[in-house]
Amino acid sequence: MDDAGTAAPRIGRPPKLDADGIPTRDRLLRAAVDACVEHGYDGATLADIARRAGVSTPAIYGHFDGKAALLVEASKHALDAISPTRLPGEAGVREIARVWLDDDFASTRVLVAELHCAAIRQPEVRDLLAVWQAENADRLMRLAGLSAAQVSVYYMLLIGLSHVGEVTGVDVSRHAVAEQVDALIDGWFTTNMAGLDCYSHVSERPFTNR
Repeated sequence: MDDAGTAAPRIGRPPKLDADGIPTRDRLLRAAVDACVEHGYDGATLADIARRAGVSTPAIYGHFDGKAALLVEASKHALDAISPTRLPGEAGVREIARVWLDDDFASTRVLVAELHCAAIRQPEVRDLLAVWQAENADRLMRLAGLSAAQVSVYYMLLIGLSHVGEVTGVDVSRHAVAEQVDALIDGWFTTNMAGLDCYSHVSERPFTNR
């Protein structure tokens, strides 16, 4: 197992495919999302996920170290498609937030919300999410130029946006929400650039002894 609780791939054996050519692992990830969206984290069971994926329940343990590891990996799998490693800098940070609000991303939003709610009371989920958050924090700081505090707030922003469908008491369009998110991100990068400019001016001053 790796640090995220995912079973290491078996060497020398090709993945089992279904009639549509989809590997078992991919079917499990998709089934995990569907089960969590329908029943919530607590209501999703390995037996139901296995049934949806067309495998036996014990077969799950050949790929994942239990329900928490499977559902966290399902979330990571969906988010890898909008990874900042391919869109560094401000463009990547913006793209993640924009995709997050898309209708096509609704299932992943629910999964992310369910995982972070579960993390309040379940240390296993909390610890798996912490490893993932730390890995992505390093990428965002290195590739996007965000500070640690900005990364933390960015995570909180995305978790909050996972509940965008539940905020129905305020009459505002999804487009207007996206504009406000863009404005927040603009502020971060403007602040960062201003700090760099200030630092460059200070560093150019001649050193004098007082």
